[in-house]
Amino acid sequence: MSSLPNYTILNPMMGRIPLDELRALQSNRLVAMVNYVYANAPFWRKKFDEAEVTPGDITGIEDLPKIPFCTKAELQADQDAYPPFGSYTCTDQSHWVRLLTTSGTTGRPLRRVFSQRDWDYILDRFQRKPIYARGDISIILGPIDGLMGPSAAYEAGVRQGAIMVAAGLMDSRSKIRLIEDFKPITISGTASYLLRLLEVAEEMGVDTTQLGLRAVASVGEPGAAIPATRKRLAEGWNAAVVDGFGMTEIFPLGGSCPGNQALHIANDMAIMEIIDPETGEQLPLGETGEVVFTNIIGDTQPLLRYRTRDISRVSEKTCTFCGHAGPKLEGSIIGRVDEMIWYSGVNIYPSAIEEAIRSIDALNHEFQVVLDGNGAKPTLTVKLETKDQANGPESSPDNSLDLTKLKTDTQDRVKQAIRINAAIKILPPGTLPRDDSGNKVRRVIDNRTERIKL
Repeated sequence: MSSLPNYTILNPMMGRIPLDELRALQSNRLVAMVNYVYANAPFWRKKFDEAEVTPGDITGIEDLPKIPFCTKAELQADQDAYPPFGSYTCTDQSHWVRLLTTSGTTGRPLRRVFSQRDWDYILDRFQRKPIYARGDISIILGPIDGLMGPSAAYEAGVRQGAIMVAAGLMDSRSKIRLIEDFKPITISGTASYLLRLLEVAEEMGVDTTQLGLRAVASVGEPGAAIPATRKRLAEGWNAAVVDGFGMTEIFPLGGSCPGNQALHIANDMAIMEIIDPETGEQLPLGETGEVVFTNIIGDTQPLLRYRTRDISRVSEKTCTFCGHAGPKLEGSIIGRVDEMIWYSGVNIYPSAIEEAIRSIDALNHEFQVVLDGNGAKPTLTVKLETKDQANGPESSPDNSLDLTKLKTDTQDRVKQAIRINAAIKILPPGTLPRDDSGNKVRRVIDNRTERIKL
């Protein structure tokens, strides 16, 4: 088997490489990776041969479009055909030290293996900007078993000397008590679950603004990049809010900094592209489309031109707060191709609805988007909750809130956000289902019998 060179990852200046030097570095690593996967992985050898592309055709990042795309469905099929890890695996099992799986709300999880080399690179990337002093306490609120993000964050914290607490198996009330007792400097979880814990703490009479947190890390969902959601998190926990980003299929790749909500990507570890999700064509800098990543350092299950189904846009502006100089995902992840709703001739992302409703103080954190009907006569209903009991037919009688005015205001803001009228159903607090597991939440329920473009 051929092998990849060893790379230096634990260098805090890697995020400040001038663009021309970065492009040269990425080109060198891409060429090495193409030759590596062609030599070691039947999956990739077959894809290149079918596309009539040879490793010699790839001389730098300008040749990326010649490389065939890779999708999650392909990887799932490959793992089914060549169980349990697929024919895109490039190293022998004797090299592996971690076996994890992908997370998500749909589809069978992919099995992901890591060599010691790859796992050390992941931890090195976390340690470029250490956030803990020895003895600091950090609590990971979501499940850690089998998931790359929380597992890597846990071990990276331990390497920095922090006391890392894995609280995923605890119930929500126990987690609040744990935070209250241990006084961690950071907590991490999905944005939706961090909001859910604020609700639980209020029920328990715990003032979350007095818990002494320095930062709240939102992972696994793009929610923290939505201004209204970020504001609720920052005010609710009285802490800075940062957004973590990565993919089990690739690596943990970066996150936002306290002064810039763009996702700062480790561009020495992966090449980032934006493509038209329909045609697959590369889009110019600044245009919104599907994010594609190419792993240029991993030796176990490296992926080339992996279609993430995430929607964003790339900026090459240097961050004035932390100095990150390479390409970054501006505005974080806007949504997913899979979650985009085509309704009455308009593309709708749930994040636009989330921003509209979470900017209204009288509404609770929970919401649900329900689509019914068929392709010709669809209906779109946004179900919401008030923070307190409201005065109106859709909730328990009380004079604390004018439900009619709230409904009108909400309808106006949602229409402004998505450009169409949506039915608004306002419910009493506690009506919508809660997820206390800490996993990702799916908020769109599509019951349409037909889904055609109108």
